[in-house]
Amino acid sequence: MILVQDAMVGDVVSVDIETTLKETCKIMGEKRIGSVLIMRSGKPEGIFTERDLLSKVIPKDVDLEKGRVGDYMSTPLTVIRPDYELKEAARAMVQLHIRRLPVVDDGKLVGMITSADIVKAIAEAPLEI
Repeated sequence: MILVQDAMVGDVVSVDIETTLKETCKIMGEKRIGSVLIMRSGKPEGIFTERDLLSKVIPKDVDLEKGRVGDYMSTPLTVIRPDYELKEAARAMVQLHIRRLPVVDDGKLVGMITSADIVKAIAEAPLEI
């Protein structure tokens, strides 16, 4: 049995809800990541992904220097606990049509699990015979 905590990434990149779209996209590009967690007063409020950029920002010709990431983030934020089985994370992602889940323990952000993390964990798991 593989748990979420065994496959998650602990270093989650986040920005404040008032950060400009330009700065957010710059961070995503520099760090070569597909999403950032959006924080309000130090607590996770939403997530901004490549899909949000392509479906909510670009088609509306939003000024990246004036637009705030909080206006285009995906909410509500679905989270998972680190002690859940990996298959529960996968099931939630499939049902909700999402590829990323913030991992929260006792109300505190401890990591992020992505569909790629799940595939990697399964591929590297010992074969059961």
